[in-house]
Amino acid sequence: MRTILILNPESGVSPLAEVHGTAASHEEMILAALSAYGIEPEVWYTTLDDPGEGLASKAADEHADLVIAAGGDGTIHAVASGLIGKDSTIGIIPLGTMNNVAHSLSIPFMVEAACAIIAKGKTCPIDVGRIDEQIFLESAGIGLEAALFPYVEEMKSFGILATLHGVIRGLFTLFAYQKTKLKISFDEKRFRSYQAIQVTICNAPFYGPHFQIVPDVLMDDGLLDVIIYRNFSKLEYILHAISIWQGKRELRPKITRRRVKSLRLKTDRPVELHINGFPHGYTPATITIAPGALKVRVPEEYVIGLKTDSSSMANQRHKTTKRKRRGAATR
Repeated sequence: MRTILILNPESGVSPLAEVHGTAASHEEMILAALSAYGIEPEVWYTTLDDPGEGLASKAADEHADLVIAAGGDGTIHAVASGLIGKDSTIGIIPLGTMNNVAHSLSIPFMVEAACAIIAKGKTCPIDVGRIDEQIFLESAGIGLEAALFPYVEEMKSFGILATLHGVIRGLFTLFAYQKTKLKISFDEKRFRSYQAIQVTICNAPFYGPHFQIVPDVLMDDGLLDVIIYRNFSKLEYILHAISIWQGKRELRPKITRRRVKSLRLKTDRPVELHINGFPHGYTPATITIAPGALKVRVPEEYVIGLKTDSSSMANQRHKTTKRKRRGAATR
């Protein structure tokens, strides 16, 4: 089995990174862990000119069976972009700050454990979101979220001054931001009008600073989960962001959720758009899903439970809520 390891030499330098170290120490650790399973990859490094997409495409064209991406979510997305619709399978070793893709796929953050999944896990096809020629594994969105993400990235930098600068600029943007009048067409049907502060389109359950807006987003159901924040006040937005970051709150009444294969967005003025937390121009935009477009190595138990009927999940949540209520009544 021909295996290529695409390693980002800059991963692990952020103070928020899960795994700290140099490029040399990361390479040594990964090669030792893979060697224990008889996997001896060729090592290719990302560069500023090629953060991973070109390398991954080259590896797939050269008939690599397995292309391992070692880095943060940006590296994972870049490598995945080069493998869409191809025969090569991606393996993931998370070395970044958030590692949302790994988290969403139940891939552990420790190098040795991630390598064990690559060696002993299963191959599973997952969906990929798309805007024009750009893909996303986590999320895309318009509005306040897209305007705030650059300051979240700034807060990852070394130094208290950079963090404070990011916080201050983020708060200024938050309180100055105005709601948007927009029209959305779901699955090529008629446009519906909304007034919203933000629209988030999820392909994975986790994105950004480990946000989980809704708990049952699936990566292999052929659908995008669209979350529309309607008529949120700034205080409500802050409280909601804090609560979902802490995993304490599901959908509020002012949030509308749709599950679709595609959507078209039009706004009364150009509104910021992001893909996986990085700026991607302005509206209008057309967003689609490519079902099963990427093959990835995941834990065996994740494959078994990956595709879950949404009605069954809803029924389970309903039963759990009833049990909690009965328990509360007896206390």
